[in-house]
Amino acid sequence: MVPLTIATELLTAAIALSGLPAITPEQLPPLYAVSRTDLAQLICPQQPQQCPSMAAVFDSEGYRILILSTLDLKDPEDNSFLVHELVHVLQFKQHGDAGFDSCQRVVASERAAYAVQNRYLAVRGLFSQQGMMMRYTQCPPEKTDRETNPLAPPARPAIGESPS
Repeated sequence: MVPLTIATELLTAAIALSGLPAITPEQLPPLYAVSRTDLAQLICPQQPQQCPSMAAVFDSEGYRILILSTLDLKDPEDNSFLVHELVHVLQFKQHGDAGFDSCQRVVASERAAYAVQNRYLAVRGLFSQQGMMMRYTQCPPEKTDRETNPLAPPARPAIGESPS
C-alpha cells in the first residue's frame, strides 16, 4: 500500500489544481502497487496485451487505485500518474457512476484529469505532457431520443437552425 502521507499530499494537489470539491484522506480509496502484468490482467482481463502503457488506474467498482509497483513515489513525474487517478476519485465522489456513464463523459473526465496532471508537472518545473492523444479522441454520436424511442417527439431545431 502507498503511504498515507504521500497520498494525502497528492490529494491536496489534485484538489487545488482541479477545483473539484475536497474529500478527506479517510475517504481515499486504498492504493495498491502491482506489477505491470497484474495491472493489465486486472484492468483488461479479456485482452491484457491492450493495456501495456497504463501506469495507474482508479477502479470505481472496487473503489481502489492500482499503480505500477515500479513507480518511484519520490519522483514528481511518477507521482503525476497518482494525481491523475486522484482527480478521477474526486470526480467519482462528486458525480458517482453518472460521471463515467457515456463515452463523452469518460473522454471529458480523462481530459480534465490529464490537464490537472500536466499542471502538476508544470508547477514542479517539468514540462512533459501526458495524455496528448486525448485531443484526437472522439466518441460516436450519441443516439437521440427519437433513435432509441421511435414514439418520442422530434427534436426541435436550435434557434437559427433550419428544421430537417
